[in-house]
Amino acid sequence: MKKRPQNSDIVICLAYPKDLENLYAFYCARYENIKFKEFLKLPMTDLLMKISSIPETEPLYKIIQSRTMKIDEIKDKNERKYWRRMKQVNKIPEEYLPIRKRGEKKFDYKGLGRV
Repeated sequence: MKKRPQNSDIVICLAYPKDLENLYAFYCARYENIKFKEFLKLPMTDLLMKISSIPETEPLYKIIQSRTMKIDEIKDKNERKYWRRMKQVNKIPEEYLPIRKRGEKKFDYKGLGRV
């Protein structure tokens, strides 16, 4: 089994409906078929443990892999092109990212301006 890439990129965003639906589908297929409302009530610790054990054969694994992969380190031109496209397709929309990931500047309350 390959070692998963480790970096500070956001791999899954539970506020993003598409990610939440993918995680729900993974959970139902692998663990138990429950209603979506029940899924939303699961403890976060349980979800995080299950996310960390996603096998490479799951589509959700490819999504996470595409978000964390360092494309510049790939030698093969076609493979690099494939992963660049996958990264674009699986990108989390900006409105679901924290401000620091969007590139927006924080508001400076003391000086009443942008930092």
